[in-house]
Order: sequence, then structure tokens, then C-alpha cells
Amino acid sequence: MVCLTRERYEACLEFLNKALTITQHSNALKAVTYNNLACYYRRVGKVRTALDFLKKALNIEIQVDKPQSLADTHLNLCAVLS
Repeated sequence: MVCLTRERYEACLEFLNKALTITQHSNALKAVTYNNLACYYRRVGKVRTALDFLKKALNIEIQVDKPQSLADTHLNLCAVLS
């Protein structure tokens, strides 16, 4: 996410794709990664893709006992939908 704030979009996407691979076995971390991917796609103007990742994150988080980023997901959904 540091790369995203510094507008290093290629590096950001590369790190997020690595994170997807690393988080295969953790739904909670996968949801956070989906949230971060949504932030990336929103920033580069691909709002529909951002929304798709947020929906994936939300689907995971409603199934987890103690979701870590449920509030973040809802805030990101608001930002994308607005």
C-alpha cells in the first residue's frame, strides 16, 4: 500500500499479486488483500474491478468469526459506490 500512495502502480500490483498467493490459506488475510486490491483498482480508475474485489472481501468476512477488516470493507464500498 506504500507503493500505491507513492503512485508506484506496477510495484503495488506486483506485491498485491504476491500477497494473494501467500494468503491462500488464510481467509482473513485474503479479505484484507482483496480490500487492498480494490483500493489499487479504484486508484487506477477501474471501479468495476474494485467493486468485484470488495464483494469478494465482504463474502469472506461475513463467514469469519472475528473479521479484521469488515469496517474497512464497508468504508471502501461506500467510496467506490459514491
